[in-house]
Amino acid sequence: MGFFNNMKNIKDKALENEKIQNIDELSVIFDAIDRQAEKEDEKNKKEKEYYENLTPEQKIEYKRLQKRNKNLKRLGMYGLTVAGMATGFGIPVLMAANVGTILSDDSLTFDKEKHDEKLNASKKSRRGQKAKKTKEKPREYFSVSYDFNGLPEVSTLVDYDPYCLKFRYEELIRE
Repeated sequence: MGFFNNMKNIKDKALENEKIQNIDELSVIFDAIDRQAEKEDEKNKKEKEYYENLTPEQKIEYKRLQKRNKNLKRLGMYGLTVAGMATGFGIPVLMAANVGTILSDDSLTFDKEKHDEKLNASKKSRRGQKAKKTKEKPREYFSVSYDFNGLPEVSTLVDYDPYCLKFRYEELIRE
């Protein structure tokens, strides 16, 4: 999602108010927002299709490049902020950067389609995990065995000695 998709979601929420629905001058702005949001959606779909057609090695490289580009943009914004502070108008630049970040943040508005996609993907992955978990042997917390006289000997999970300390002790005592 991007800036215009978030603006479109905000516009849709605002249009629920009857006073805003009746203002004809805003329809031009709303149409422009809708067009730009559609362009963003098309761009995102093309990018998603491209990403799905990549091999696993290419996907890793693609993610690395995306992260590098994002960091370069952030670095440029920091440079612009520092330059603005040096010239005396740094605070407005910083505020503009934060407003842009907030408005382009994906978590700002709710997109039903993306939410459904993520939900379906998580359900598919959970189904596979449940099948694996049922095949695992349950953990044995205690066991009961009987000695030669028929007396029960209980061993618990805590009794397990992974370092064979009793055996080592007996070896040291023998020597």
